[in-house]
Amino acid sequence: MNRRIGDMLKEAQETVKRISYETHKKEIFTSSFFITLLTEQVGQVAEKYIEEGRLGKDIEVDIADIIVVSLAYLNWLEKDASEAFKKSLEKHERAIKRFAEKRRQ
Repeated sequence: MNRRIGDMLKEAQETVKRISYETHKKEIFTSSFFITLLTEQVGQVAEKYIEEGRLGKDIEVDIADIIVVSLAYLNWLEKDASEAFKKSLEKHERAIKRFAEKRRQ
């Protein structure tokens, strides 16, 4: 992963932490809060896409909301988003390679 991307993600995670970490640590006791919030956010994106298509008003903000909630969840779990993202990119790359190979067959 590009170092710059890792730094940007770290900065984003720290910003989300500054905004919401203390509140979440005091008020949230199980992962179900974040799972519910993520589900709601994904549902909003799906609904907007179904109703308005890819040019739906502010759909990019709705998608970014999923990223913010994910960073808040990682903060609550006390996990490093940069390391998690690096592993996720590696997994994504392997999956795309497998997909492309199957399509060639």
